[in-house]
Amino acid sequence: MLDKVRSYLMVISFVVIAGLLGFYLYVLAKGDDLPFGSKKGDLQPAKFETTEYQFGDEGFLLCPAVLCKSADPDGDAEIFNISASKLRQVIADYSDHNPSVELHNFDFGKNQFEFLERSPGETFPTVVSIRVLQDANLPNSSAVAVFIKKPVGSRIKEKHAARADRWLAQLHALAKDQQ
Repeated sequence: MLDKVRSYLMVISFVVIAGLLGFYLYVLAKGDDLPFGSKKGDLQPAKFETTEYQFGDEGFLLCPAVLCKSADPDGDAEIFNISASKLRQVIADYSDHNPSVELHNFDFGKNQFEFLERSPGETFPTVVSIRVLQDANLPNSSAVAVFIKKPVGSRIKEKHAARADRWLAQLHALAKDQQ
C-alpha cells in the first residue's frame, strides 16, 4: 500500500515539474520575461477632443472649451509664459527628475504626454495626461491641458485636484528658469 502511494506521489511530482518546465519554456519562447503579457499594458492615451467628462466625475480635467468640445472640465487650461517647445522640455525634465513619475507614452504630433505616477502607499498608479497647446497669437505663450484619472483604486476627486495643483506649481517653478 505504501509503495502505491509513493508511486502516485512520484507521478504527480513528475507531472507538476514537467508542467512548470513547459511554462518556463513558453515564457522564454514568447520573448519577454513576464509570463502574462508585457509591462507596457494597453492603457490608451487620453482623447481630449472626445472625452465625455462632466464636472464632478471621477478624475480631474483642465482643458479649454475649443479642445474638449464634449466635456465639462473642472477648469480652463493653465497658461505659461514660455513657448510650447520650451514647455515641452520643462515637462520632460520634470518627469526625468521625479522617480515616482514614469513616461508611458508621448505623441509628438499632438504634443501629448501620458505619465504614470506612483505615489507612496498607493498600489495602483495614477494616469496624468498633459497636452501642450501653443497660443497662435502669442509666440512666447503656451498652455497645458491636464487630465488626471486613476483607472483602478481610489478615485477621490480632491486627491486628483491636489495632484494637478502640485504638478502645475512645480511646472511653473521650472518654467520660470526658462524665461
